[in-house]
Amino acid sequence: MKKSIMIFLIPVLLLGVDSLDLFKKANNNAENSDFLKAIERYELLIDKGYKNGNLYYNLGNAYYRTNQLGSALWAYYSAQRLIPRDPDLLHNIKVVQARCIDRIEFPKSIFLFEYFLKLEKSVRIVELNMVGSILFLIISLLIIVKKTDFLSVNIINYLVSILVILFLLVNGLALRKYINENKEKYGVVISNSVSVFSGPKDNQNSILFLVNEGLKVKLNHSQEKWVEIELIDGKKGWVNILSVKEI
Repeated sequence: MKKSIMIFLIPVLLLGVDSLDLFKKANNNAENSDFLKAIERYELLIDKGYKNGNLYYNLGNAYYRTNQLGSALWAYYSAQRLIPRDPDLLHNIKVVQARCIDRIEFPKSIFLFEYFLKLEKSVRIVELNMVGSILFLIISLLIIVKKTDFLSVNIINYLVSILVILFLLVNGLALRKYINENKEKYGVVISNSVSVFSGPKDNQNSILFLVNEGLKVKLNHSQEKWVEIELIDGKKGWVNILSVKEI
């Protein structure tokens, strides 16, 4: 794993003095190989409502050191929403995924769609909104310039057409990412050999298949202590809600 030395700094304005002290103590625990105590303190910060990519990253490292692969991936995926292009984070995700039993992948598709999926994972919604705003501003300025003789009307029309297409693509990507992160729920299986049932009762329904630690699943409906999961290959079933951790 990379970044064996934990990250110490999160701005005080984001954490507050007491929470920053707790974060430093958790890092010290991790550096001294007391990973269980580090996990306890990192999770306490998260329970307090602090969301930071480095915080989740450190928690993932601590989980990995205690061989909790599912929880490590849960923490890394949570960090990926906040620091999607961090090279060490992406490396660690691949390392942990390689150790997991279940590794369901999307079927091979056309190059452009694969590139689109990679792009979606590598940007944040706020960044897409910023790019969209810049494109809208440039389009507006070009329309204003069109009324002058500064540039040829044909050139301006050509540029506006290209920028409008880019504007629609960026906003479409932002909308898709918003839906994936806010309207749809995903989780990670944190136990091995989890039975997936045909309904939300283990003694009245048949076992459809088994899933193992580290598998990322879509979370559909929940009922008491049960949640319906959906795999990327379309398989669905019910598992105990304690066997998955929502991202």
